[in-house]
Amino acid sequence: MNDRDTIAAISTPYGTGAIAIVRISGPESLNVVSKSIRKGIKAERKLHRRDFLDNDGELIDEVLVSYFKAPRSYTGEDMVEIYCHGGVLVTNKTLDTLLSNGARLAVNGEFTRRAFLNGKMDLLKAEAILHVIEAKSESALKLALGNLKGKLSDEMELLRSKLIDVLSRIEVSIDYSDDVIISDKEILDGLTEINRFLSNKIKHADRGLHISTGVTMTIVGKPNVGKSTLLNKLLAEDRAIVTEIPGTTRDIIRGEVKIQGTHFIISDTAGIRRTEDKIEKIGIEKALKEAKKSDIILFVLDATTGFTDEDEYILSVIKSSNFIPVWNKRDVGINFLEIGEDVHISASTGWGLRGLEEVIIKKVGPLISDGELAHIISERQLEYLKRIHLYIKNSIDVLSQGYPVDIVSVDIRQALSELDELSGKNFTEDLLDNIFSNFCVGK
Repeated sequence: MNDRDTIAAISTPYGTGAIAIVRISGPESLNVVSKSIRKGIKAERKLHRRDFLDNDGELIDEVLVSYFKAPRSYTGEDMVEIYCHGGVLVTNKTLDTLLSNGARLAVNGEFTRRAFLNGKMDLLKAEAILHVIEAKSESALKLALGNLKGKLSDEMELLRSKLIDVLSRIEVSIDYSDDVIISDKEILDGLTEINRFLSNKIKHADRGLHISTGVTMTIVGKPNVGKSTLLNKLLAEDRAIVTEIPGTTRDIIRGEVKIQGTHFIISDTAGIRRTEDKIEKIGIEKALKEAKKSDIILFVLDATTGFTDEDEYILSVIKSSNFIPVWNKRDVGINFLEIGEDVHISASTGWGLRGLEEVIIKKVGPLISDGELAHIISERQLEYLKRIHLYIKNSIDVLSQGYPVDIVSVDIRQALSELDELSGKNFTEDLLDNIFSNFCVGK
């Protein structure tokens, strides 16, 4: 992949629509487009109405063309956007013509990658673009837009300046010890302030991730209690097969839904019971594993049978987890035992589901409250912060134990290196490939 090539791609979703956008970026952008239009484009950042022709001079479409001259463009390069009618054939013929005129088809995220390489944004803002596109709730969108505006970037730049300030004090105390007196306590105070900042960011990071990626919720229970019916009702679609035969669900079935503005990833699992069926046993093992790693569990019980030995076993496995006892079939059964903050529903009719949703939101409240304080929207960002935090804690321990101050500078330099990689001041090709491969073509 040559970063000096002129690249082109369709930037709008594949399919039929009123308008589609074809984007071109690189040093030959204007020349590539000019081969297919009769009138030239001179004025930048304005819309020009043009006939767009194929290589045989046949009309493909009547389009609008906008030219962005470097560096005043999204990518920081010369760039052209063509707005054509949104038919699949029209859009593909437009792109094919640009490719035959000398452009290369862009790969996933190549436009945003070039924006990063040309200094139009750092890696944190680039990641925010992806999360804006993928946001599945209002709070996730708000969090991503905040980072796109630079909230996390600004905080990391402030952290960087604090680290450099402490490192500078250490080096001054070493190189000019006869002229400048900087106490170990002064350096320790600076490190303690940094440590407090990082601790607070990491403390709220999981909440930010829950907002960004969604809260995981698993439905468990013995066979034939209505788990699949409940999943279908929550998703408002027939996602899982529902029969009267116990053990119908053998594998994990997932769906996504928004409940009162919070995004959830819901998993329906195999009924948990004692069985000799090898395939069913595998399903049960998967169900227990899924439940243990989820943020919240819906423990579905059958009000027509009451609390059974199988229910007792399931409760023993999940009792230390964040779970809600859900008594299903309350429209036809009355046998139940209060376990905790029990909820009573009829999954088949939908009765009681609103109350269940209220309890779910109450239960997950601590997972997402104050999540926006962290501005952390990816596991990558959290991992780097944890590494930086480890270096700072180690430097505090070393200084507190009376070791020479120059030893501390090693950890601070390592922390700065990790911070620069987080924001993109220091990067590798593998790092960029990993981040931008998650983007769509044309972005």
